Amino acid sequence: MIPQDWLHVGAQMVERIEMEMGGDIRQVRLAAALEEIGDITPASPAIWVAWDGDRIVDGAGAGQGAAQAIDQHWVVALLVRSAKDAASGAGVSTAAGPLLSRVLLALMGWQPEGARALRRIQAPRPSYIAGTGVYPLAFAARLISSQP
Repeated sequence: MIPQDWLHVGAQMVERIEMEMGGDIRQVRLAAALEEIGDITPASPAIWVAWDGDRIVDGAGAGQGAAQAIDQHWVVALLVRSAKDAASGAGVSTAAGPLLSRVLLALMGWQPEGARALRRIQAPRPSYIAGTGVYPLAFAARLISSQP
């Protein structure tokens, strides 16, 4: 079945991150797009979850009728600020490493309702500017969409 909310996986990812990471992350939010990160100055550390589109799964039955396998791609971006070693970014990397590990533990293999277990996929490159690092991780959630 096609879910009533096509982007329901993202909201579940936000809930999962909040539950698993507790007070170690100051803000977790569902974003319309990753570009939104540059427009806001959130508390640090913060995480955005953004939909990165769908990919039709090739193979038996894909695109052959009312039922299709679709991978939804989601980017989970960790934003960390640190004034320590701002010129090199070492302070940001030191702070981000353990948090990235915890995000991976929370989401890799976790199964949101209405989808198969999340799996890692290629993510955009990280970025660093003046004491602020953005570290994206990407995941795919497979859905089977069909007409009732």
